[in-house]
Amino acid sequence: SVLLWFVIPESPRYLARQPHRWDELRRLLLRMSRAVAADIRFSDVREQTTHPRAGFGALFAPGLARDTMALWIAFFMNLLAVYSAFSWLPTMLAGEGLSPSVAGNGLTAYNVGGVLGALLCALIIGRFGSRVPMLLCCLAAAATALLLRSLDVANQTTLLVVGIGLHGLFVNAVQCTMYALCAYIYPTQVRATGTAAALAFGRLGAILSAFAGAIVITQGGASGYLAMLAGAMLFVFVALLSVRKHIPRATVAPAHLKKEH
Repeated sequence: SVLLWFVIPESPRYLARQPHRWDELRRLLLRMSRAVAADIRFSDVREQTTHPRAGFGALFAPGLARDTMALWIAFFMNLLAVYSAFSWLPTMLAGEGLSPSVAGNGLTAYNVGGVLGALLCALIIGRFGSRVPMLLCCLAAAATALLLRSLDVANQTTLLVVGIGLHGLFVNAVQCTMYALCAYIYPTQVRATGTAAALAFGRLGAILSAFAGAIVITQGGASGYLAMLAGAMLFVFVALLSVRKHIPRATVAPAHLKKEH
């Protein structure tokens, strides 16, 4: 955290609202190959007349309420799926008669896939926007969970581990890029509040996963467990489909800051 405090630059939108930090903004823009004159004044065209309120209530202002609720549901169900895997994947595999080493390999594959998925999806949404890539990852996560149900886990352990890795790739691709989606949806003055609120609601899904996983595995075994993961990601799909303000496709030269002499 200390390292990030000194290394990560502040948001240009936030700096544009702080006249005493405009020198910092000019240096940041220079690093971004957007050199500006020393006497330039800055104002944010996109946000200067919209959403003037700050605080928690602003998350439900006209134009934001629907996206806020959709993000909360998406975080809730996605974290339920993520923590169900962290908490119960080895138990589920061991319950199917697999050795502890195979169960450990499955969880490792899930985490490695998650790292790759987060990096790949971040690159993709930076170019193609967030709507289509995130929705496709939701569907792919649900599909891989359902396909795993059809495997003979005792005789297809390699394919099982690969499938678990792919499921982790798609689930975590969605989870990690939802933070970027929050940052885009909410205006500068409530960006941290909106992201934190969505994550806090999502943590309730993480807590629920501890109970849901135990019940589902007890009642339905591996088949029921994988069906739960697939169902959770389909809920995420519907929630993200309901979001109106997705990150758009990249343009050649986005102009978010208005320069005034």
